[in-house]
Amino acid sequence: MIYKAADSTINHYQTFASQLEQLGVLSVDYILCLNSTDLHWQNMAEAIAPQGKICSIVGNKSPLDLNILKSKSVTFAWEFMFTKAQYQTPDMQSQHELLNKVSELVEQGIIKTTLHKNLGVLNPHNLAVAHQKLETGTTIGKLVLSGI
Repeated sequence: MIYKAADSTINHYQTFASQLEQLGVLSVDYILCLNSTDLHWQNMAEAIAPQGKICSIVGNKSPLDLNILKSKSVTFAWEFMFTKAQYQTPDMQSQHELLNKVSELVEQGIIKTTLHKNLGVLNPHNLAVAHQKLETGTTIGKLVLSGI
């Protein structure tokens, strides 16, 4: 089985461009923002290459200054998993096909779950434990609380 992984990683709590520079990378062509678009906006704008593409799945709390992307002709796009169903787009069937394919890849072990820890049954104690872990801001992967 072939596993694909990153050649290098950077710490999202630090400046992206300086970390990339240490890796010998001047800029990146693509950025997928999976947490806090607001927090990482300036960092992403500095790290993205001219004519690069930034995609985010996370909403923003403050208006985003798109002007900082203009001189590089950067494309910014949102991705929302329910768009096709919510607006009944003509390609809505492709969502079904994609989810079936992902399901197959998970069952084959090609795609690995992001499950980090199952904290047990959903109850006040386990909910408090999960919340404490999330509040640290250092949780990696998913925490699960199962049926009541």
